[in-house]
Amino acid sequence: MILHAAERKAASMRVPECIAVVDASGELLAFSRMDEARPGSIEVAITKARSAARRRRPTAEEGAGDVPSTIRLGLASRLNVTGIPGGLPIVVEGQVVGGIGVSSGTGDEDVAVAQAGIEALHGASAP
Repeated sequence: MILHAAERKAASMRVPECIAVVDASGELLAFSRMDEARPGSIEVAITKARSAARRRRPTAEEGAGDVPSTIRLGLASRLNVTGIPGGLPIVVEGQVVGGIGVSSGTGDEDVAVAQAGIEALHGASAP
């Protein structure tokens, strides 16, 4: 559901994306590389999803905007944490249950696609 909603959003924006969904520990649950999405974005999407899930916050918040701190954190984590926008934690009833990472567009496009996936989950779970 999350993955397909994100794909639909990316298609509606005409931005081919790599989209990764992970569980709370950062293990990959689902992945999609849309036609024309850059191959180099595969690992970036997965890293964004892992970072958001494991650190329990959007990747854009990592390092508080301080680029050197973000780079040091990425290196110290063996590239498992990133400050590049496009990774969001998946929160259900106050608990982080996973993360979604999107890469191949601009940071704003990646965030919009990730947000669409999360909104689909919450829309489906609403009474």
